[in-house]
Amino acid sequence: MGGKSTFIRQVGVNVLMAQVGCFVPCDKACISVRDCIFARVGAGDCQLRGVSTFMQEMLETASILKGATEKSLIIIDELGRGTSTYDGFGLAWAICEHLVEVIKAPTLFATHFHELTALAHESADREPNIKPIVGVANFHVSAHIDSSTRKLTMLYKVKPGACDQSFGIHVAEFANFPETVVALAREKASELEDFSPTSVVSNDSTLEVGSKRKRECDSDDVSQGAARAHQFLKEFYDLPMEKMNVRQVLEKISKMKDDLKKDAVNSKWLQQLI
Repeated sequence: MGGKSTFIRQVGVNVLMAQVGCFVPCDKACISVRDCIFARVGAGDCQLRGVSTFMQEMLETASILKGATEKSLIIIDELGRGTSTYDGFGLAWAICEHLVEVIKAPTLFATHFHELTALAHESADREPNIKPIVGVANFHVSAHIDSSTRKLTMLYKVKPGACDQSFGIHVAEFANFPETVVALAREKASELEDFSPTSVVSNDSTLEVGSKRKRECDSDDVSQGAARAHQFLKEFYDLPMEKMNVRQVLEKISKMKDDLKKDAVNSKWLQQLI
């Protein structure tokens, strides 16, 4: 809903219009000639031919990998959604890397796999004898969440950098999901998802590369850690700040933080939160 599909598709339309001699909707443009525009957008199947939605994605992507050259323009709007998270991410990563290192064609790739943004960071994490990946940049469409009402407002602006969160659960709220379902979704999402790219590009053998970065915390650890974090917030909320000077407040908060860190020694979930 943020406008990423509209943004990348309009690039393809503008390149096509410019190449056939039409005006493009801008003050000025510098557009190079392309030998072909490849696009993998939307989702559909062909039941009469026995082609599933995912198979259709793979067939379209295969034609891109076989036919594109460095003078082509490639537009990919979502990839790898019709299979497991791990397979889908693995395919999306491998395709991105192939487009950058082998085909070297200008490409706009929209995805909900936050892990893919690590491609832009991987140059610094590769071994010295391995050629670094260059030519990858992350952009995101911005949104604003009201802290009091949790209302989501799409700003329709493209900004540099990777997105730091997902908004799927907010959209579910727009669709009037039952509150219990939304609450459970938030709980499970907080257990499973982490938006930092470091674990994907790390060379540490103890980390599972290409995974959904599931946090290694059992349900008891999560519930106990959440209860302790809730206690910390309640203690902070109950502080009689109007009766305390600044020094007293800072000393009290510092002590509360130290106590929280001590309690976090045996809680992985609380350590990650801190």
